[in-house]
Amino acid sequence: MSLRRAFPALVVLCITTACPGPKPEPVPPAEPGPLLAAVATRKLDQPVGTSMGGYLRTRPLSDPGSPWATVFPASRGVHTEPTVRVVALTNGLTRVAFMRLDLTIISPTLRSRLLAALAAAGEPAHVLMYATHTHAGPARFMPPARLAGSTPGTGSDFVALVMDSYDAELETRLTTAIVAATTEAFASLKPVSLGVGTMEAGDFNNDRRCENDPVYGHDFRDTAMTMIRLDEVDAAGTPIRPMVAMMHYAMHGTVLGSDNTLQSTEAPGALELYASDLVGVPVMYVQGAAGDVSPRGSPFGHNDLQGLERQGRAGAALAREAFVRAQPGVAPSKQRLDFLERGVLVGREAIGYAPGAFPEGGGIQCAAGGPGACGVYKSLPSEVVCLPLERRTPFHTALSMLRLGDDVVLLSLPGEPGTGLSRKITGALAPLGAKTALTVGYAQDHYGYLLEEDDWLRGGYEPTVSAWGWKFGPYLLGEVQSFVATVDQSQTPADVLPVPEATKRVPADAPGPVAVVTPPPDSERLATYVMVFEGGDPAFGLPQVSLEVQDGGVFGPVQASPTRAVINGPELMIRYDAEPTTKADPGATTRRHLWTVKFETLPTTPLGAYRFVARGSTKVAGVTSPYELISRVFQVVKSRAINVRARLTSDGRLALDPRFPPNETEYASDVHDVVHNYRVRDAFVNPRDGARALGAVGAMVTGLLRSPDATSAMTTLSWNSAEAAWVSEPLTTTGAYSIDFAPGAVVDANGNENGAVLSISFTR
Repeated sequence: MSLRRAFPALVVLCITTACPGPKPEPVPPAEPGPLLAAVATRKLDQPVGTSMGGYLRTRPLSDPGSPWATVFPASRGVHTEPTVRVVALTNGLTRVAFMRLDLTIISPTLRSRLLAALAAAGEPAHVLMYATHTHAGPARFMPPARLAGSTPGTGSDFVALVMDSYDAELETRLTTAIVAATTEAFASLKPVSLGVGTMEAGDFNNDRRCENDPVYGHDFRDTAMTMIRLDEVDAAGTPIRPMVAMMHYAMHGTVLGSDNTLQSTEAPGALELYASDLVGVPVMYVQGAAGDVSPRGSPFGHNDLQGLERQGRAGAALAREAFVRAQPGVAPSKQRLDFLERGVLVGREAIGYAPGAFPEGGGIQCAAGGPGACGVYKSLPSEVVCLPLERRTPFHTALSMLRLGDDVVLLSLPGEPGTGLSRKITGALAPLGAKTALTVGYAQDHYGYLLEEDDWLRGGYEPTVSAWGWKFGPYLLGEVQSFVATVDQSQTPADVLPVPEATKRVPADAPGPVAVVTPPPDSERLATYVMVFEGGDPAFGLPQVSLEVQDGGVFGPVQASPTRAVINGPELMIRYDAEPTTKADPGATTRRHLWTVKFETLPTTPLGAYRFVARGSTKVAGVTSPYELISRVFQVVKSRAINVRARLTSDGRLALDPRFPPNETEYASDVHDVVHNYRVRDAFVNPRDGARALGAVGAMVTGLLRSPDATSAMTTLSWNSAEAAWVSEPLTTTGAYSIDFAPGAVVDANGNENGAVLSISFTR
């Protein structure tokens, strides 16, 4: 039929049927607006007593027990409170919550519970959540992974060996804090500009995996510290003030050992805290490829809590330089913000194992590698032996990609990435064209250590807790490559787990009102001031204890930095004891809740009148109420503990090296909690040698000098900053000398002095 003959029939058909009208104009894609951001931080509300994750821990006889711990010992106090920090981001099209948690890992149930809670709160957002990997953070939010047995569900829970048993209430408390921080951040959005700066930071981490030296060489690790900075801008897009910085670095949180009983944000948290103090805005630690990287110890011998402070303060100085380098330019009026996610199937066949080549549900305690630690590689995949885990429903874990502008891309990895695998994954992101591509470890989920095949097969500790063997790391790399190749296409979504309902514990009553049991005494600098008070059950949260100082007859907060007041740790350390203990009486409904706060003073602590103010909640006779408890006023006076040591300079002058008594870390007799001397008095000497009592520039001291010829004369020594000592004029006579200083004669730059006669002998 010709078109001419067919046309009338087409007209008739359009009259009798619904013919389409003119084709509508295509709707143009929505345009992004400027990048908006905000930051918020909340305490994670994990009660003292909650067991801590990351280590295999055994209960000592001194463990008092806790309603919040089952397999592991109870935490006994807090050094630094674990928090969640959220950076909220949007450009009008995409809404992202980038979340840092002071936890060991991220569990699939925590992520699933959070997504449901955000939706219920009317706060939908794309979520990228990761842990700092502190080994002193709260545990009990990882669901069981049981060893395979004859009866399903009866095998030993492998996860409980490093995270204690799962507890839905503790996970819910975590979720509540995260939702609150997210809501607060999204309510405070402001336009921002983005900048990036990088520093070499190899002085603060170590290669902790010597087994893979034959693969990569010795000391193979990531040493870059990358700062992603967001500054608030004016209407023209010009930066006017910093808002927040995200500091990407690789470092385990393992300064404190497995016998530590204090909750702490550990080395990542110390670096974040002191960097925030220095730059004046919140810094957010972003964990990188830390699977084979540990924190480097102090070159001067600071350990435990002193080691954390020294590491944090030293690293913060470098972070400030990276922050300056990351100064943003003018913000574009339209900013790219992408969040893409790929669900990666986790299962034996998907990973690439043939049936029988690896346990169907995964395996742990896999024996691989050579004859021992750092041994020579000898194993083949066929020789690897694992304890099989119980078969589970295949699960799509999340690989999440966050793109900030055209030049920054962050990719989550569900476990502890090794440096080798991380670098290959970063290379796989190159086709995206971003100048800065970073992997975020310990993010969205957790499957143990993520290693390349040759690395895994070298053996050592890491493969024993990596449930999917030597093919899992390469499998993730392949998934990242496929993700990048199909980045403009729809992806398989990640799975969301059903989560159990939480059963809320009932806090124990206190026998009576709050009260000070032991008031803080008056003392000199270098003393540790202690107050014990009766408060409320840890279920109500950690008491917030602030330090106040008198100024002009009025008490006000003591500032740790221009932006942070001294409230709780790390300046104030808090411990908890119950009478009776949970171990002695698990079912007690009334207990004395005894809280101890400790404040160690330094040579530089300002003199004056101080007091503690404790705030919290308690329950008496079933009635819950807030409290505020104010201590007696206590005085901090100058130290009179200066001593001196004599030496001779290279040109024959007497040099007197003034020191305070050593502050070697002390512990309680029955537990491993630090009692005194937890602060760094001098970052550049071994604390066991005593901190230096540095003099003021141009200052002098006078003492009675006895020469080898038995003559005596008053001699003046001047402070020499290069020698860090009081230095005399050259001594010309050889033989035995001595010099005496009267009490109060030797005074440092902070007004501390010697409280007794000092007699020093030396030979020229």
